[in-house]
Amino acid sequence: ISAQVHRLVLLLESPLVNMCTKDISLKAACADTFYYPQEWDPSRGSLDSFQQKKGFEHYFGKQRTKNLHKGILQIRFEMPFKVQCLRCEEFIGQGSRYDADKKKVGMYFSTPIYEFAMHCRVGTSHEKSADGRLYCNQRFVIRTDPKNADYELAEGCRRKVQTWDPKEAESISFVDPDMRRKMESDPMCRVEQTIRNVKKEKTDKERLRELADLQDDREDTYALNSVLRRSHRVKRKEIVAEEEAIRLAGPINFGIPLAPASEEDAREAAAVVFQTDYDKIEVSTRRAKIRATPLFQRTASSGSSKSLAVAKVQELVAKRRKLAQHALMARTFG
Repeated sequence: ISAQVHRLVLLLESPLVNMCTKDISLKAACADTFYYPQEWDPSRGSLDSFQQKKGFEHYFGKQRTKNLHKGILQIRFEMPFKVQCLRCEEFIGQGSRYDADKKKVGMYFSTPIYEFAMHCRVGTSHEKSADGRLYCNQRFVIRTDPKNADYELAEGCRRKVQTWDPKEAESISFVDPDMRRKMESDPMCRVEQTIRNVKKEKTDKERLRELADLQDDREDTYALNSVLRRSHRVKRKEIVAEEEAIRLAGPINFGIPLAPASEEDAREAAAVVFQTDYDKIEVSTRRAKIRATPLFQRTASSGSSKSLAVAKVQELVAKRRKLAQHALMARTFG
């Protein structure tokens, strides 16, 4: 055990441990207010006032109290509402933070009036800038207004006034003082207002019940997801079937797409009656007979039985072609 203790002591006395634990005790003493600086004199005030005058306890440091002898304290100021810069005409949103100089400029009874001065930090051109630099640098001066429980824009900016109708925003509309006085003086007006409020409350409750039922229906997300995926699968199969039918049909023979077949088109096509043109059939028959007749036909006066047999065969072939031509013409025109 003595050997382990000896090794632990050597480890704590090593340079690495001393470097890691440097000023830890001093910081802990400062945090616990047990540390007293050498330049502090108890006869000149408390330790807290001494540290505040030096600018400690704030991220600005000494810069925060550089003009404290003039009554100016540097703080972080947060814009209480939306304003517009009068120089660059840009809007500055509510909650934007600035480094501001805080100064007491008066009293309203026993309440002090403070003034906050800061500069616009919106990037703009050199022509619009107040000092010809990259930023606008317009000076803003905002004072507290204890009388109206508000802020007063003294210099460099103006408030953006936003108005809306509670009915359009679907928010609660409070009774204004004039309406309240009228309801107190006129019983009928009070009754009408009460009935109107009861009807609105009933409508709102019905709407809330509908929303609650809708939320209950949508509570089972697994079932909803299954229904949605099932419909997507059916639609995807239909798309694949259409693409396969188009692929099997091959390229179309027309320059424009044809409309799909319908029963009405089929009925109109069946109602059309084509009349047979017998003149055309006779002409076609004659032409077929002429084509079937050989160019160098032998006459029967030759006396040879072979030539007669060939003539009969050719005549039979011509008749068969004629019959075939008749059947073709009948199918085509009739």
